Amino acid sequence: MKIHFSLLLMVLATTSHAEKVLVKGGARVQAPILKQADDAVVLDLGYDVLRIPQSEILATYEDEAVEGTVPNDTNRLYSVQIPERITTAEASKLYAPSVVLVKTAAGLGSGFFINKKGYLITNFHVIAGEKHISVTQFLQEGKILRRIVHKEVEIIATAPFHDLVLLRLEDFDTEITPVVFAPEEDLSIGETVFAIGNPLGLERTVTEGVLSQTHRNFGGILYLQIDAPVNPGNSGGPLFNARGQVLGIINMGVPTMEGLNFAIPARHAKYILDHIDAFAYDATNPESGFVYPDPPRRPGKFSTEQKEPVDVP
Repeated sequence: MKIHFSLLLMVLATTSHAEKVLVKGGARVQAPILKQADDAVVLDLGYDVLRIPQSEILATYEDEAVEGTVPNDTNRLYSVQIPERITTAEASKLYAPSVVLVKTAAGLGSGFFINKKGYLITNFHVIAGEKHISVTQFLQEGKILRRIVHKEVEIIATAPFHDLVLLRLEDFDTEITPVVFAPEEDLSIGETVFAIGNPLGLERTVTEGVLSQTHRNFGGILYLQIDAPVNPGNSGGPLFNARGQVLGIINMGVPTMEGLNFAIPARHAKYILDHIDAFAYDATNPESGFVYPDPPRRPGKFSTEQKEPVDVP
C-alpha cells in the first residue's frame, strides 16, 4: 500500500495506544490507531499502515474489554456494545419495552427491536405463509401496562434456513431502548441467561436459567441449549446474558421434557443484518421467503409406456 510521505508524518504525530478493531465477518485487528476519520480508520501495523473503511467496522475498543467500556457502532441496523454486568431485574426493566408480541392469523410469537427506527427480529416460522402481521408493544406507565398495536408491518428480509426474519414498523415513533449485541461471540457453558417473551400470550414474561450447551446440531445448524423455561409464544424472543447482550433468539423446545430448550445464536442474526441485500424480501419474487420450491428428488426413471421422466418417491 502506498501512502504520501507528508501524510504519513501527519498521522504518525497522532499515534494513540493500541486498540482492537472488529470488522465484518468477525476478524480483529489490534494496532495503534493513527487516524480516525468519518469515512475510515488508519492503523499502524509497524511495517505498514492499514486503512479500514468505517462501513466495514463493527466496533473499536481498547486492548481488553472491561466493565463499563461501551464500543458502539452507529452505522449499522444494530448496536454492538460491552455494557457493565447487571442483574436480571435491571436488564428486564431496561429491555422489556423492546420485546413485542408478533401476531398472525395462525398464531403468535415474540420479537425484539434492534434499533429506534422500528426494525425488529423474530422467527421466520412465526410469520411464514402469512400476509397480515400485527405487532403489539407493551409500555409500562406507572402501574399501567399500555398496549400499542401496529398493523402496518413491512417484511424487510427473510432467512428461512436460520428461521429468522427482519420486520419494520411503519410510522414508528416510540422511545425505547433497543437491545444490543456483543462485538464477538464469547459463550461459556453454565453462564446465567434469561429470556423475555410472550408464552401463550402472557406479555413480558421473564425466565432465567443457564447456558446448558453451546453447540447442538439440528438440521445442519448449531443451536444454543438452555434450561430457562420457554413455551409456545416465546419463539422469536431474545435470550440475554448477564451484561444484557443478546446471545440468541428463542425458537424451539421439547414440550415433553423439562428445561430442554434451544435458541439460534445471535451471530446468525448479525450476519443476516450485515448482508441484508442477500436476504432482502421481495413480494413479487416467488423465492422471496414465503414460497421456496422443493429441491429436486433423486434422478427419475423412464416409464416404458410414457417415455417421460417419473419421480421416484
